[in-house]
Amino acid sequence: MQESLLKKIRLVPVVVTLLVTVVVWWNVWAAQEKTVLVYSTGSKVGLYHRLAEQMKTVVETHHSDIVIELRESAGSSENIRRLDNGQAHLALVQNDAVGGGSVRSVASLYPEVLHLVCRTDAKINSLEDLVGHRIGVGASGSGTEQIATRLLQFVGVEPKPEPFWRGSFAEAIEQLKAGEIDAAFLLIGLGGDVVSEAMRDEQLTLAPIQMHSAESESPEDIARTFTQGFRVHYPHTSPHTIPLMAYDGRPRKPVPSLSVQAVMACGGDVEPEIIERITKTLFEQRAVLSQRESAFTYLDEQTAQGGLQFPLHEGAENYFRRREPGFLSQNAESMGFVVTLLLLGWSVLTWVRRWYVQGRKNRVDTFYQAIGGVSERVHDAVDMEVLAELESELADIRRRATDELIQEQLAADSSYIVFQNMLGNCQALVERTRGELQLSPAGSSGQPEE
Repeated sequence: MQESLLKKIRLVPVVVTLLVTVVVWWNVWAAQEKTVLVYSTGSKVGLYHRLAEQMKTVVETHHSDIVIELRESAGSSENIRRLDNGQAHLALVQNDAVGGGSVRSVASLYPEVLHLVCRTDAKINSLEDLVGHRIGVGASGSGTEQIATRLLQFVGVEPKPEPFWRGSFAEAIEQLKAGEIDAAFLLIGLGGDVVSEAMRDEQLTLAPIQMHSAESESPEDIARTFTQGFRVHYPHTSPHTIPLMAYDGRPRKPVPSLSVQAVMACGGDVEPEIIERITKTLFEQRAVLSQRESAFTYLDEQTAQGGLQFPLHEGAENYFRRREPGFLSQNAESMGFVVTLLLLGWSVLTWVRRWYVQGRKNRVDTFYQAIGGVSERVHDAVDMEVLAELESELADIRRRATDELIQEQLAADSSYIVFQNMLGNCQALVERTRGELQLSPAGSSGQPEE
């Protein structure tokens, strides 16, 4: 019985090691589970896509459990649709985009400035001068088309004698150079490559976004006055001035215009903890990002939250408001792991204790059986010699039991008290039998008394 208990006890370290290994493996596997986010960008050669590539790089570098998949699109309007119908988790959109019931803002990134690129021979110096000219308003369904057509309606320019021309920025520049159109609107970040390419051609120029020529007013005042009026009909625009010589020496004087913020957005059902981590990484890594793409130089924590059409996502708001999670929620995973180990340890200890108690109970049972055997043989004793042997055996049982009690192989509990009572009763039986034998005719010698 003792050997059986020892074998069981030797299994305990093996069982504990196995259980701990399973728990640790499960936690490691859970920690390595990836969160895959689809990021809807824009044309592969456009600024939206380049910015998304840089954001993907810094986020994945600092968060090994986040994987970002870039997906090209036609631009802001398609990105809004993808967020709304769950085809994308992240996207770059214009702050004036239509729709987006389930769209949430993460941060305002940079201003997209409305550029009016014209042929110099068209002599276009204001929006009023566009009357009677062929005008490009961007690709169909694009953010440029949306703001350009609303702007022309605002100033009363109708598409006569033929409809507005629609196409990509690169196609618009080609059409301008070929003389197929006279002016084209391009809503793009300041310093955009397509505008830089256009400004290398002296046949093309940048016209101001204003109602009429106003040489006496500063470009900043013109932009502010015009945008205040337009914003009544078309919110989320801001006055902007294209700086002097922003494009390799051109324009040769500041040009009044307006802008719309480009916003990093997400679906409302994306986990707040994921968005909070992404938002934090963008602002912590803005120096790195701005070195790779100049548009990130506008990334500022104060302005990133202002004037947003779509409400802030809970995760972004947690970052901006610095809503630190409580101790329990912050350490829930670690605490859960510790609790699991404690429960496993408690279960193992309970199991060992049950084995140990049962083992000691089984051992005292052997002493019960030994005393029972002695008692039966005492009844059958016919001489003092046999009785002396039984008494010696009883003494040996008492000694062995005492030794095991000292070594804690037996428990000093009710079972041991029963054992002592049985031992005492058996000893009393021996004494009584001895007395009876002494009174018997045979006595201790077995001969009749004289």
